[in-house]
Amino acid sequence: MLLSANADINQAERLAAMGYDAIDVGLCRVIYNNDPYPHNPMLDGDDYEKILDGHIAKCQKLGLKIITSHIPYRFNYADPTIEKYDYYYNMTCRALRASEYLGAEWTVVHMRKPEETVAYVKRLIADSGVTRIGIAIENIINYTIDELIEAHDRLAAEGYRVGICFDTGHCHINKYHENDVAETVRRLGSRIKMLHVHDNIRTADNHNVPYTGSIPWPQVMAALADVGYEGAFNYELRPEKVPEGEARDAFDRYCVALGRTLIGMYEARRGEIEA
Repeated sequence: MLLSANADINQAERLAAMGYDAIDVGLCRVIYNNDPYPHNPMLDGDDYEKILDGHIAKCQKLGLKIITSHIPYRFNYADPTIEKYDYYYNMTCRALRASEYLGAEWTVVHMRKPEETVAYVKRLIADSGVTRIGIAIENIINYTIDELIEAHDRLAAEGYRVGICFDTGHCHINKYHENDVAETVRRLGSRIKMLHVHDNIRTADNHNVPYTGSIPWPQVMAALADVGYEGAFNYELRPEKVPEGEARDAFDRYCVALGRTLIGMYEARRGEIEA
């Protein structure tokens, strides 16, 4: 299992230096222009592929794999009447095309009502013209696991390349089900194609480091092994909360060491299954 982290692709050198194997390319900020989400101009021009070529070459040189991405989500994609909807939507299509161009295998779309999610994914794929990248629907706090499965299975039945991005923190605070993260992993099974790994104490979506909340991590890693999960161990943390410098470096090294430890639990369980 590869160790990955969600980050701006400009952070590739830092991730590689800290010992990560892969990057989950964050493209959410291509539509934003306000604090705390400053605009990322990487996709603004029509020649954005030339910019992406430079990032691809850098990651190849660093040995950092580009395997997943996160396209924009902070707008109601089901309501075309909102201000700047066309801009948000068109840039999201561009971010999806960019994700495929970068070589990502999966990108994330946030869950809404099943019918809204299904319609949006179909439209997004058609309008962006992508042919290879898969859409991983992320579990969101306000929607049930039943609704997530419904949206996924409806798209899969029609032949779309879809999966689920399982967000551990969202699952842990989801008031609509039992909040048992390991049990939910087993219920979703092979639908899970990528992870957003973080922790909390069930009161807020804090994006904390594992073992600083109340998620039972050994059980979760065992469940991932039991269902045959084949993707990366992908952090979605908030390292920017830690001051730059020695403290941030120590934090990053700790996250890598902890990630390797958790991957070790997964691999030990896989070994037991295959023995």
